[in-house]
Amino acid sequence: MPSQRPDDVRADVENILKVWTTNPEFKLKDVTLESYQATADKFLGVLAEIERHEEVLKPLRNQRDDQANALNGLCTRARAGIKGYFGENSSEYEAAGGTRASERKKTGRKPAPTTKPQP
Repeated sequence: MPSQRPDDVRADVENILKVWTTNPEFKLKDVTLESYQATADKFLGVLAEIERHEEVLKPLRNQRDDQANALNGLCTRARAGIKGYFGENSSEYEAAGGTRASERKKTGRKPAPTTKPQP
């Protein structure tokens, strides 16, 4: 995971290039305007390539999400069917992703709070 968000770096690069190109007398010890521009161009080229791939991947992601939603509904129905067929305390139900009835947290009434009489 990069320490800086690429969009933030892109904005910084664009701002620095504006200032540096309008003030070519600005110098850094080991970086020239040309080397900075070359590094920035490589970075921006990679970002552009990623954006091109995102355009291709978006329809695939939409298909994946639609299929996942449909399949999730089928999984829920299948788990309910397994629960009904094998029982809610069966190993099969647990293997299908359900929580066995014997392993559920027991709920009960909370005891009524006792108050001490005021002296």
